[in-house]
Amino acid sequence: MAFSLLFMSSTAIADEPKTVLIHIKTGLKHGGAQICVAYNTIWAALEEGLDVNVLIDADAVNIYKVGWFGKDGIENDKLPGNMRETLARQLNVPLEKVPYRYGEYLAMLREKGAEFYVNEEMLITAGIAKGPGDLDQLSAKFFKPVSLPDMIQLRLEADVYLVY
Repeated sequence: MAFSLLFMSSTAIADEPKTVLIHIKTGLKHGGAQICVAYNTIWAALEEGLDVNVLIDADAVNIYKVGWFGKDGIENDKLPGNMRETLARQLNVPLEKVPYRYGEYLAMLREKGAEFYVNEEMLITAGIAKGPGDLDQLSAKFFKPVSLPDMIQLRLEADVYLVY
């Protein structure tokens, strides 16, 4: 009886979706290609049925700061054509379903189920936020500001942790 309960519980655990935490901390001026890889990895993980949490941290908070024209530093940037073709092939989706611009890509990832968090302390330190909960200067209003203890909890709850 004890063996069957143990076997059943381990089987149930194996069937639960895994949680991936993708920690984006590199800004555009230090590694724009890392943002591409991070977005592509988020999409691939979602296609695998994984629960995906994304933590925007360190210099990466500056990517989403609203600039002079009400846009952020990446929102209107086009995805390279060869990358779009590779994504379509690798993820087995029609090319028309692959976003053309990074702003569309971010929105699509959210619609597919990725949860986005942003380090609130870094927003304040970088002068992007005036205080807790202030997202006025961020292009992505759906980011959830998190405290340092919240960030640790996200990391502890993740089955897989990737950093970009």
